[in-house]
Amino acid sequence: MNKQQELFNNVAKFIADSKNLLEKGGAVELAGLDKQVHNLCNQILELSSEDRIKYADSLQILLNELNILGQDLTTQREALANEIRYLSSHKKASVAYKTADAKAILPTENSD
Repeated sequence: MNKQQELFNNVAKFIADSKNLLEKGGAVELAGLDKQVHNLCNQILELSSEDRIKYADSLQILLNELNILGQDLTTQREALANEIRYLSSHKKASVAYKTADAKAILPTENSD
């Protein structure tokens, strides 16, 4: 396996693993992805024009997969933001109810 194909495989595996983590509700760490993609692009640019053409479809597929991953990450971030807002509102309501309950009139000791 040549170096370009190995880099393609690494990036494709990273994307697939990231999608799998997102589907399971996990957090995705993107550290190092940009370096891998950069290295891949540099490797492709070092090839002859003829050889570069061989990788055009593979690069387009990776680009599409990266765009989908980006959309999935955005969707997850928005869902988490909504959940945080809901929890914040829920917590505020809970505190308000506890405060209201604490202000309830207690029965007097002198009830006849």
